[in-house]
Amino acid sequence: MHDKVRIGVAGYGPRGRQMAYIARLLPECCVLTAIGDICDEALERAKGDFPDVRLFHQTEELLTSGLIDAVITEIPPEAHTECVVRALGLGIHVLGEIPCVNSIEEGERLWKAASESKAIYMCGSNPNYHARTRFILRLKELGLLGRIAYVEAEYVHGTGDPVKKVTWRTAYEPCRYCTHSLGPVLALTGEEFTHVSCMSTYDRLGNGRAHNAMSALLRTRDNLVVRLLTAFGMPSQGPQHTIRIFSEKATLWVYSEKVRVWFKEMKEFQTFHNDDNFIEFPLMPNRNSRPQNLHIIDEDIFEKASFGHAGADNYMLKAFAEAILEGRPSPLGVREGLAMTLPGLYASASAAEGGELKRIIYPWG
Repeated sequence: MHDKVRIGVAGYGPRGRQMAYIARLLPECCVLTAIGDICDEALERAKGDFPDVRLFHQTEELLTSGLIDAVITEIPPEAHTECVVRALGLGIHVLGEIPCVNSIEEGERLWKAASESKAIYMCGSNPNYHARTRFILRLKELGLLGRIAYVEAEYVHGTGDPVKKVTWRTAYEPCRYCTHSLGPVLALTGEEFTHVSCMSTYDRLGNGRAHNAMSALLRTRDNLVVRLLTAFGMPSQGPQHTIRIFSEKATLWVYSEKVRVWFKEMKEFQTFHNDDNFIEFPLMPNRNSRPQNLHIIDEDIFEKASFGHAGADNYMLKAFAEAILEGRPSPLGVREGLAMTLPGLYASASAAEGGELKRIIYPWG
C-alpha cells in the first residue's frame, strides 16, 4: 500500500467533478490519478481541469489500469452496482454513491461482493457527515436524548419550474432516494426497518413529474416509527432537509444548519432557553452566533460545520481514505448502506400497490 490512496473517479458529471476536486483538497491522504467517463465532452472537461490525470473512456479500463487503489463511483443508477461489484472483485476499494443499489436483487449482489472482497466498500452518504447529524449523535452520546420514539424526516428538493426544468428527477420515484434522511436516522437509532407503507401523489399538480411527492411510514422490530417525505416535483426552494425527533428526554427540530432542542429537564440549560423553551444551536463556524461555554458541545462540531455537500464530502472522503491507509473497517459499510437504501425500494413497491404494507427483507436475513 502506498502512503496515499490513489483515487479514480468513475463518471465525470457535476458530482464526479466535485469529488475529484475534493480528492485534491486532501493531499495528506489522497492523490487523484485517473478519471473515467463514456462521454467525450466530459473527458475534455476533465482534461482541462486535471491535465496531469490519466483519462479513460471505459470504466473497465479505469478499473484495470493499475493506477488506482480506490474508485469513487458517480455513474447512473442502472450501471452503478455492476461497476461497484466489478471493482470489489478486483480488490479495489469503493466509495459508492447513494442509493447503493437500484433494485432489491442488486442488494443481494452488492452484499455478496462486499462480504467476499478484501477491499473496503463505503456507502457515500454525505448526510451522515453533516454538522447537524454529528451534533445530534453527540447529544445521544452524552445521554441527553434517551430512547427515541418517533421521527419525521423530510427531503424536499426544489426544482424551480418542474415543467421547464427536466432532470433525472423528472421520472424518478423520490422514495428511492431515501438515504439522505434514513442514513442519519439509522446512525441515531441503530434500528433497521422491518416494514414500510408508502403512497404517492403521482402527478397531482400536472407539472410533468411522475411523482410530485411520496410519503412513507416505516417501523422497526421494536416499534420505532418514522414518517418519511421525499419530494422532487414540488416548486419549492431547495434542497430542504428537516428532521423532527421525539425522544424520552428531548424534542429536536433540525432544519438547514440549525438545531432547535427542548429538554424535558431544563434546569441545567435554563440560561440558554428562549421564550418558547427551545434552545437554538446555529451550526456555523462563527463563534459569535452560538451559545458560549455550553459544555455539551465539542468545539470541532462547529469548526467542521458543513455547508451543503462541501464540508460533508470532505470529511466523508477523508474517513474513507484513512480507513484504507490504517487498515480499519469501513466507516459506513455495506450493511449500513443497504439498510438505508432497501427501505426505499420496498416503499416504491408499496406505492405501486396503493400503500400495501411491505415486509423489508435484507440479504443478511
